[in-house]
Amino acid sequence: MRPLERKLLQKITDKGITFDDVLELLDRTSKHEMNKNFQDDCLFQTNKYFAKLMLDSLLKYRLIKKEGNKYYKVEQEKEKTPE
Repeated sequence: MRPLERKLLQKITDKGITFDDVLELLDRTSKHEMNKNFQDDCLFQTNKYFAKLMLDSLLKYRLIKKEGNKYYKVEQEKEKTPE
């Protein structure tokens, strides 16, 4: 998982996050940080591409779920320790 994806995952609250919120997060990200996360694509792609790439990656790992136009964290069931 990229550091930006981890940062995005931390920003998701109970109310969820929209695509526009992800774009806003990427707007505040420096070019240097973007270059560290996406070495090959940083110079050629737009923020929309990176937002879609990050959300698709988190969906693939099943860390978030999409409901309508919002994305929510998937609640992880905590393992119970046998007594």
